[in-house]
Amino acid sequence: MDMKILNRETIASGGWISLQKVTYLGHDGKVRTWESASRVHSQGAVMMIPVTKPGDKLIVIRQFRPPTGRLVYEFPAGLINPGEDPAETAVRELKEETGYVGTVDYCSPQVFTSPGLSSEFVHLVRMTVDLDAQKDLATHFDESEYIETFLVGQDELADFIRRAEAEGCGVDTKMYMWAISRGGF
Repeated sequence: MDMKILNRETIASGGWISLQKVTYLGHDGKVRTWESASRVHSQGAVMMIPVTKPGDKLIVIRQFRPPTGRLVYEFPAGLINPGEDPAETAVRELKEETGYVGTVDYCSPQVFTSPGLSSEFVHLVRMTVDLDAQKDLATHFDESEYIETFLVGQDELADFIRRAEAEGCGVDTKMYMWAISRGGF
């Protein structure tokens, strides 16, 4: 059976997010509906996993995320500008958010962050940050951002996450999964 989208109706829309009612043909041939969110005018996003050399440390950030109502630890990330390549976005966003300059080792195709809720997609980007080549760690946040940067040993990430949770902070799924994949939990 061909499953496909039949219609998307915007229920509400703001400057950044749109709520939609999606009508689709299900696997059983029945017409069904689903509510979903999507970014308005989105080119997608990147999420970086920056690793320092020497030291093999991860660059992690902490910022207030209004939807969660708390500080959240996560890997640096950002929206792709129109006409920008995801690898370019990763280099730009890492510098803006952390002050570090890195090089792209790998950039994934589009992957979905929460496909049961949103059409949002990211490109996962693994980067190397040569600590010996860093000059000026000045950041360039957007007006609404305040971001703190942490260097965390990969073998210390699970304990770092446990401390973050004990502080009442949130932890982004992708960072948590990185720790799990490295045998940290």
